[in-house]
Amino acid sequence: MPSVQQPKKLFGLNKNIFMLGLTSFFNDFSNEMILSSFPAFFTSVLKSGAASLGLVEGIADGAANILKIYSGQLSDKLRKRRVFIFVGYAMSVAVRPFYIFMGSVAGVLGLRVIDRVGKGIREAPRDVIISVSSEPQEIGRSFGYHRAMDTVGGILGPLAAFLILKEWPGAFSTVFMTAFVIGLLSIVTIFFVKDVFIAPALDGSKRFSFSALRILPKRFKIYLVSIFVLSVGSMPAAVLLLSALSIGLTVASIPLFYMVYGISFTFFSYGAGKLSDGVGTSRVLVFGYVLLVLSYLMFMLAQTIPTLVISFIAFGIFSACTDSTQRAFVAKATPESERGTAYGVFNAVVGFGVMFAGILGGFLWQHSGPITALFVAEGFVLIGLILFFVSSKVGRNIA
Repeated sequence: MPSVQQPKKLFGLNKNIFMLGLTSFFNDFSNEMILSSFPAFFTSVLKSGAASLGLVEGIADGAANILKIYSGQLSDKLRKRRVFIFVGYAMSVAVRPFYIFMGSVAGVLGLRVIDRVGKGIREAPRDVIISVSSEPQEIGRSFGYHRAMDTVGGILGPLAAFLILKEWPGAFSTVFMTAFVIGLLSIVTIFFVKDVFIAPALDGSKRFSFSALRILPKRFKIYLVSIFVLSVGSMPAAVLLLSALSIGLTVASIPLFYMVYGISFTFFSYGAGKLSDGVGTSRVLVFGYVLLVLSYLMFMLAQTIPTLVISFIAFGIFSACTDSTQRAFVAKATPESERGTAYGVFNAVVGFGVMFAGILGGFLWQHSGPITALFVAEGFVLIGLILFFVSSKVGRNIA
């Protein structure tokens, strides 16, 4: 009897998962060079503050949300994922050198929207390939690895931006062009990813979409609401980076704090994903958001470099405990044939929450002060946790 050919593995990981990790590594190296430079770019070149920065990030994330739904649904229908991943990453990378020519917030907003639309196109199909390419008992580990690689790039990107701006103050054009070249490498890695085939559902059930929410279990509906509220309470890292200016540091030092956040995220991301496979996604999620509340308290009290570093470390652990576990939760709660649409709806819920977080958080930060903005964010997180606990009492059919 012929043996069944096992999927090819690299360093103990399915080849698809390994290569998509590299894709995210290079893309985030590129993207985080730009994002970590934005607070300095906005304050020194565009002469804008937290409100404009939060507005740009909020609207850009919001613009991608509808596409997150339809890219997942369309990938389910066509049963092709890689083409969406390629187009999405290519769109994001292509706009990055054009930041050189931007002298207004409106221009930056336009480019950032295109970048995030690319994210909206690729994200749900990419998550499908990761979840289907993984062994069922290792889904959390696979997403943890992917996020870890994503964030290693997020460490090196801010470091590269810092070194450039330290050596050549105000050389944002060099930052943007370097980011573009590195981003091209992420597109190259996609050619080594194989598409996955998922048989369509045979029971005639409706696809997972907003129109199907009426027939979903009540617990899952409350879960989606809780994730939305929790996301509203999650302040954008770009806005939190302005804390460095409040204690008297130079704009060139801002990317270093983003690097601290990235190191913390990377160090804990893989372990958090693996832990969720063992103790359950719900417990790791709750721990992450409790830590977010504590990190906000530390940001309020931060008056020195060490306390600010600790604040960003705590914020990184929060991200590590929630990002991959939220995605693993969706994989465990939905059938494979509908998973692209499921991830689309989930990403949309998170994205709309992040949109409101950016707009509201940035506005309050600039006009009412950081403490007020952080207190309001804490309130949303606490309400979201209450809703999450309610969902856990309604039923036990989701891991």
